[in-house]
Amino acid sequence: MKKFESAASPLPNPWITKWKKDGKKVIGYFCCYIPDEIIHAGGILPYRISARGHTDTTHADGLLSRLNCSSARYILDKALTDGFNFSDGLVAFNSCDHMRRMYDNWKYKVKSTQYMHFLSIPHHTDDLAIKWFIKEIKTLKESLEKHFKVQITEDKIKSSTKLYNETRALLSKLYETRKTEAPRISGTEALNITTAATAIPKEDFNEMLSQFLKELPNRENIVGKPRLMLIGSILDEPDYVKIIEDLGGLVVTDSLCFGTRYFWDMPDTSQDPIENLAIKYLTKSPCPRMIDAGGDFKVREKFMLDMIKNFHIDGVVFENMKFCDFWTGERYMTQKRFKELGVPILDLEREYVTSGIGQMKTRVQAFLEVLE
Repeated sequence: MKKFESAASPLPNPWITKWKKDGKKVIGYFCCYIPDEIIHAGGILPYRISARGHTDTTHADGLLSRLNCSSARYILDKALTDGFNFSDGLVAFNSCDHMRRMYDNWKYKVKSTQYMHFLSIPHHTDDLAIKWFIKEIKTLKESLEKHFKVQITEDKIKSSTKLYNETRALLSKLYETRKTEAPRISGTEALNITTAATAIPKEDFNEMLSQFLKELPNRENIVGKPRLMLIGSILDEPDYVKIIEDLGGLVVTDSLCFGTRYFWDMPDTSQDPIENLAIKYLTKSPCPRMIDAGGDFKVREKFMLDMIKNFHIDGVVFENMKFCDFWTGERYMTQKRFKELGVPILDLEREYVTSGIGQMKTRVQAFLEVLE
């Protein structure tokens, strides 16, 4: 676990530092909708951008409103203070207005970032949207090839996809162990592992997780705690989960972009690799940015309810980033539907950094008492 915790530490972690010392390139990306297999296929290390450990937004507050979500403000502030000067580039997309405006400011204010690419990812999942996204992925591939003087062949993309599928299979196997009555891994440890998967070479991660799974049966079982599911906005801070678990809960699954939405679905590798990636990323377990029948609330609701059933959930914790437009609307619909179904749900509004601990502890403790 210490290796996973180190990998999930503030960026750059030791793996990224070593990668750079070896003279190789690294590129940051926003959100689990970006097909980072394409970056990997170019011999470049992709990492998901995070401001873990950053404690200030003074510089970003001069460019973004206080009504912008704090994740956008903390990430931009870290960029403005050269916190990402180790990165050789950035890939972003139209995820939400907050992150879009953050990208615009990064582009014009952070001159040290030499390569920047913006993907236009559809909000729909139909055939036309997939065709659009295929073209966007090809444009990304060509942009990477031109700027970094690399060749990203079909065989390389297939190879990277197979490697990433191995990661997805290992993470799925890890989550399967959490379905048992007495799991051997906490939610805090699980988030450390899934966060690490986004920030180190997949070759190293797969080896680490394979070894961890072999040793997992030797760990002690965790028994007698209410089983919780985490749902909501970006959450890349394991200490947030630790606060919940230190009070007596046990997080056994999630619907998070640093969790199941990152790895749950697996692309085909048999035919056109770019088309397969486009289909996988557009039709995976959707976040609230998706709006058509293939990715609307009913699809997300089914995914969450299946999780609740399969992981034997006692209660749901909905953590919502303050001022997050998408998840604020999702919160209303989820609360309404879960109450109709009799699913206990706790609503926790939060900032990107862990704050307001006292109030959070009081509310979580009261919720756990109800579940018990």
